[in-house]
Amino acid sequence: MNKVKEFFADWSWKEKAWLAFVLIFQTAAWGFNNETVFMLVMTLTSSLNLVFGAKGKVIGLYFAIINSALYAYSCFSIPLYGEIMYNILYSIPVSIFAIVLWKKNTAKGGEVKFRTMTPKFLINTLIITCVAIVIYSQILKWMGGNFAFMDSLTTVVSVIASMLYLMRYSEQWLMWVIVNALSICMWIMVWMSGDKSALLIIIMKVINLLNSSYGYWNWRKIAKRVSAE
Repeated sequence: MNKVKEFFADWSWKEKAWLAFVLIFQTAAWGFNNETVFMLVMTLTSSLNLVFGAKGKVIGLYFAIINSALYAYSCFSIPLYGEIMYNILYSIPVSIFAIVLWKKNTAKGGEVKFRTMTPKFLINTLIITCVAIVIYSQILKWMGGNFAFMDSLTTVVSVIASMLYLMRYSEQWLMWVIVNALSICMWIMVWMSGDKSALLIIIMKVINLLNSSYGYWNWRKIAKRVSAE
């Protein structure tokens, strides 16, 4: 019990309320849509990953590993090959590596030492991202995947964002805002094509979008405080 109190010691009442709202709302949406337990676990682990990640908590990465495996499995029936390859071949290994790297870059107060990007680094990142999106969309078309360009867009931006996440750059949250916004559009298309279970994923992505916005603000705040100390 004391460990739980220590874990939430640096959380404001608003942050605790947000965590509670996310868990209760997604569980209620799951029950209303009469979905499987698999869908409940997948959506909850996604939100726990981002909520804890926004607070700079390493435990969020463990939820990321679980969610990546479940989300990739859910994409097989569509099929979204870009999302599948990203989660299995990239997201899980990066999350494992990030656990080790984050623990080695922790301040005395227990917070991860986050950083901000230079303008030159930001511009180069945007150029590389745009080129990779075009190339990967052609590969996905050749493989016969659905929504190839949208799939490429969300996957490539996710890969770049994950690399920035691994390197502890605050700006990676802005890329997740883009990823989640695009994912919402993509899953709406899936839902409109007849897959009603996609509705729960849409709700998950909307919550992730809101949380990503908060993550950017909080990581910049932590980066400034750790730098000053």
